[in-house]
Amino acid sequence: MNEERDKFLTELMNQCWHDYDKDKPINTYSLEAYICKKCKGFILGNNDFSQEEDFMRLYTWAKTQKVLKETIEKYDEQNFHDKENGKFYREKFADSVYTIFKQTKDNE
Repeated sequence: MNEERDKFLTELMNQCWHDYDKDKPINTYSLEAYICKKCKGFILGNNDFSQEEDFMRLYTWAKTQKVLKETIEKYDEQNFHDKENGKFYREKFADSVYTIFKQTKDNE
């Protein structure tokens, strides 16, 4: 997980980068969850774009961004799901998206 990148991209996607107390979980039947202090949502944690479930939210959003058209065309979506190398491709894609938008923001 790259927390700086994932926080930046989460907020760019207009989602909440959750603020919660990791020492105060709410124990449910099968997992530990938290309440975000900002959005008041019932959460499991923040986005980790190296993980397939979180990554697919990023990828779906990225496909709506014209500036990312060339970046998206460089990847075969099936590679993101690959058991052996999927994490590598997810990280590489997320890093590319981060770099593009971070450079744009830094130049404003």
